[in-house]
Amino acid sequence: MYKKDVLFISGIPDNRKVHVTNVQENGTINWGSTGGTNLADFLKNDDFSRRKIILDTTLEQELPRQKIHAVFNEISDADTHRITLKKAQDFYQSISGQIPFFNPPSKVMRTTRDNIYKLLSGIEGVNVAKTVKIQPQSASDIYETIEKEGFVYPVIFRQAGDHGGISTVKIDDENEKFYDFPLDGRDYYLTQFIDYSQNKIYTKYRLVVIDGEVFIRHVIFSDSWMIHSKSREFMNKHKSYQRQEANLLKSFTNEIKPKIQAIIDEIYRKLELDYFGIDCNIDEDFNLILFEVNPNMNVLINNVKEGNDIWTKQIDKIKNAIISMIVRR
Repeated sequence: MYKKDVLFISGIPDNRKVHVTNVQENGTINWGSTGGTNLADFLKNDDFSRRKIILDTTLEQELPRQKIHAVFNEISDADTHRITLKKAQDFYQSISGQIPFFNPPSKVMRTTRDNIYKLLSGIEGVNVAKTVKIQPQSASDIYETIEKEGFVYPVIFRQAGDHGGISTVKIDDENEKFYDFPLDGRDYYLTQFIDYSQNKIYTKYRLVVIDGEVFIRHVIFSDSWMIHSKSREFMNKHKSYQRQEANLLKSFTNEIKPKIQAIIDEIYRKLELDYFGIDCNIDEDFNLILFEVNPNMNVLINNVKEGNDIWTKQIDKIKNAIISMIVRR
């Protein structure tokens, strides 16, 4: 059967830094970088072939001329990939209307934390913390912005483009010295802290939206407000939360999804992205407290090596939904 070709676009970050994983005997260098959705490698199927191109930060790079039937933009970090997102947008404009193009770069550019606050504030059932971008050159610059913008302590401070809790601190008062941060005019975010704990336990859902339909990837419980993958150490010590996650994954489609679908519909309409993730808390009234909304999330990788794997089924649902979206278009 003749397969159509889908081109997946990724990009080098603006700082041109990548992580070298190994160098083979023949001299081939294997490397990777952040800022991409990392989908193509997982979408093997019988309906289309996957082609890839990596955009660099030069103006001389020649873009593909071979016949393709669709394009999927995997460049997903609006803070770290401005150059390649611009190049991808130029490519998008050159073929717009001719073939399907998933996650148009101009829409990804709008997913900075401060712009997500502006875009999604006011949606009924959504609580998105106030966020502003600053370029401080001293601690006083930070405190002056906190006062000027009307923030109330505690406030979250993080470097733009960092994820997974890297370079993130909760400012409880004016005694933070910021010794660990290079305050040299680079971009940082200030975000109003929202205490979303229930009985001193924090819960973070990772949702995935594909062509407007919402799926659940996982749920993490922690005794700390800043939740990332290492937070599962808390769940390993308190097995009841592992059972709670398993029950939430099972019940999501019938019990949670119908009650948040209207909210997801509005977020999808505002963002105009074909694929993106949502890190959030869902409270007892099914309101969403948003932590992060963008396509730059680890979704299809499953690092479980043994034991009870409750995530493969969710990953397969997400994977099949992405493939179906591409084929349908």
